[in-house]
Amino acid sequence: MHDNLKNSDVWIRGLYTVLFALIYYLVFILVLLIAVFQFLMKLVTGDHNEQLLELSDTLSIYVAQLLRFVTFKDDTRPYPFSEWPTPEPDVAPDKPTKKTVRKKRARKKTTSTATKDEDKQSVDTDKDEDSAS
Repeated sequence: MHDNLKNSDVWIRGLYTVLFALIYYLVFILVLLIAVFQFLMKLVTGDHNEQLLELSDTLSIYVAQLLRFVTFKDDTRPYPFSEWPTPEPDVAPDKPTKKTVRKKRARKKTTSTATKDEDKQSVDTDKDEDSAS
């Protein structure tokens, strides 16, 4: 342990850890501002801002890099000591269209309506049995 106290690499790593923890805090505030702005855009225009989506995508990767470094999971120093992260292309299927979302909702309503009808029939049957007694 005594050797580690004199090791300058450990102290430098500690300083970088503090620096990147502060950067993380600033990026977190930026992400909150982007989220609020995107919400307001959705309320006002009904759509989101594509440029901010791209920025938030890269910021999420950057935050992951910051946290990996700060928690000693990775020794690679994040930006500005390495390249700014680039998002990977989306490989997920396209977002569902409004039509497919409506179909799913319609199926849910049909299912829940059928369940309600079955419950009513069950209650009616119970009433008939009680009145027959």
